[in-house]
Amino acid sequence: MKKILFLITELQKPVGGLYRFASELLPAWREKTIEGCDYEPFILSMRDSSTPLGDLKLTKDFPKLKLDGMKLYEAVRGGVKCYFLENNSTREEQIQLQKRLWDDYRIKSMKSAFDPFYQKLNNYWIAVEKIAPQLHKELNFAAVDAQDWLAFPAGFDCKKNMGIPLICRFHSGEFGRSLGNPDLEGAPVTIEAAALQEADHIQGVSVHEAKFEVYNLLPLKQEISKQLKPFKNETWWEEQTKKNDDYELFLLFESEDLELTTNIASGVTNGINLDEWSRLDEDRINFGKTVLKKLMPNQDKIILFIGRADWRKGIDTLIEAFAELNDQKTGLIIASSFDDETYSKYHTKIMNLGIEKNTLLYNGWLAEDLKKSLFTACDILALPSLYEPFGLVTLEGLAADLACENNGKTGPTVIVGDTGGMHEIIKNGVNGFKTPMDGFDLKPDYLSKILKITLENEKLRKKISNGGARRVKQKYFDWNYITERIFEEYNQATANYEHWHGIKHLESTHRELKV
Repeated sequence: MKKILFLITELQKPVGGLYRFASELLPAWREKTIEGCDYEPFILSMRDSSTPLGDLKLTKDFPKLKLDGMKLYEAVRGGVKCYFLENNSTREEQIQLQKRLWDDYRIKSMKSAFDPFYQKLNNYWIAVEKIAPQLHKELNFAAVDAQDWLAFPAGFDCKKNMGIPLICRFHSGEFGRSLGNPDLEGAPVTIEAAALQEADHIQGVSVHEAKFEVYNLLPLKQEISKQLKPFKNETWWEEQTKKNDDYELFLLFESEDLELTTNIASGVTNGINLDEWSRLDEDRINFGKTVLKKLMPNQDKIILFIGRADWRKGIDTLIEAFAELNDQKTGLIIASSFDDETYSKYHTKIMNLGIEKNTLLYNGWLAEDLKKSLFTACDILALPSLYEPFGLVTLEGLAADLACENNGKTGPTVIVGDTGGMHEIIKNGVNGFKTPMDGFDLKPDYLSKILKITLENEKLRKKISNGGARRVKQKYFDWNYITERIFEEYNQATANYEHWHGIKHLESTHRELKV
């Protein structure tokens, strides 16, 4: 069985999309491993020394490792033992790292160099560079799979130092996170552009996200390649030229539904585990309705938002759209974990718009069981994100439809911004609604009209609930199916790597000897 070095930074605490992706992917991968698949994961994550250890403990699995002051911990995530590197590099080591990143990949670290978070990432990249080759001698990795820009540089060095294929997975991108205005002198966007150059295959967590990244990053990637051309050999330049053509071909192709794969890139969805949603019974749904009624006793229907209090989640737009709706019998609940400043900002906005009597800011994360009940109990789940690479909460809304349909009830209508994976998952009037967007701009009046249409048409809501239940049961969101698609990416990355670093390398050597 071939081992994959799986690099991920955010696995210590159960927070964020990367944690959720790994913790839900790994159980399905573990089952495939038991069944005798070709690939087995070896998870190497980052230990953040500024946070409590939690369930992490020092590992004794690799006694021959030369740690040189570093520490290696272990803990289980998704039923799989994972390893966590702790490292405190010197300022000189970080300077040398940043110089290598510039020399080898044209990654710009100057503006990020003194940022505390970037320094933590530097510590991790340096640690991986020291530890991974030692582990490779013992475990013989078949490829390295790096998660998001946070781990890409470590992946670049693993490919260079260990001579193995590299897969880079985009969970989000700086062009999207900045709503189209990335800092072109900053490290994240130059790291992402370098990934298009260095990776043997890239994947986005939706077709839309994968194309969005390639379209925006390809010009930067081409500029990087031109800058590095004088320092590389003929074969390297041939490879980069072919990659440019392949990326353009990927942009040209369209998907039949929710996935698209070419030799150089793919868009593959994230998944959802439907077991718990399928077990929700009528009592759980009714409990959610009781909670909502206690929170808003004077409202007949409820619009619910649950998510991070990030401005890109579209909370401002949702509040403004709700004010335009002007429906005193409908309530809006915004549930998030707010800091004092953000809470005050939204509270003031609600007061100024005169909707305080039917709007509630719920401050604090909800327990998973309660969240599921509230999803099934609300009338509309509003998720008007301005940028969303995939949209896990969208899938949860459709899963709530499935739970309701199983119990003979109408589930929530999921209303989203027309962005990222939600552009593909949601079909207007079929399984939800997408609010039209102009780039990253989502107009409150468009959203308000969709809220009104949904609230006033019970027959439509029933149709959409049924459509949501059917959509979420599709194979594209099954982690077993997704795992198989990821294995195909490993196969393709290996073929690409062997083509340029095997056959092509031999051809180049032959020409040089002949001359």
